[in-house]
Amino acid sequence: MYSFIISFIYYLILVILQFVLSKYISFGGIYPNFILMFIVYQALNKGALKGELLGFLYGLTWDILSTDVFGIRTLTFTVSGYLAGKFNKKLNKNQPLTQVIVMAICLIVSQFGISLIYIIMPNEISGTSFELTHLVWLSILYNLVLTPLVFKVFSGIDKKLNY
Repeated sequence: MYSFIISFIYYLILVILQFVLSKYISFGGIYPNFILMFIVYQALNKGALKGELLGFLYGLTWDILSTDVFGIRTLTFTVSGYLAGKFNKKLNKNQPLTQVIVMAICLIVSQFGISLIYIIMPNEISGTSFELTHLVWLSILYNLVLTPLVFKVFSGIDKKLNY
């Protein structure tokens, strides 16, 4: 029961952080992806199944709260969580370089998946398509710079809560 309550609190905080507060810590219109960072952090520490489940849950939440093609984030976050979880026992997950490399793989897979889906199914609501432009690469870079700091915060919270 304790684990469920902690997971629900994490869920609420991350959704608020991603959809409400991220615009206040944006850099030139580029937003940090705290949800994907959390999925990768949990997958690295707890395995592929946990990464998949969190990717599905947070991706579904993102899809419900956004106007993107429905299911796009669910699919890409689930795949990213699975991939990150596969590195669970193979790498030293406490090293910042390892965290950045795994996060880079997941960000690229996620952005490439979104781009591929938009090529197949353009967003009819906004009339635009998604491309791998310089802003996407800057967004990936911005998220990679934040990754070690955010992972350190997640690790500190987990240690305090014995989660």
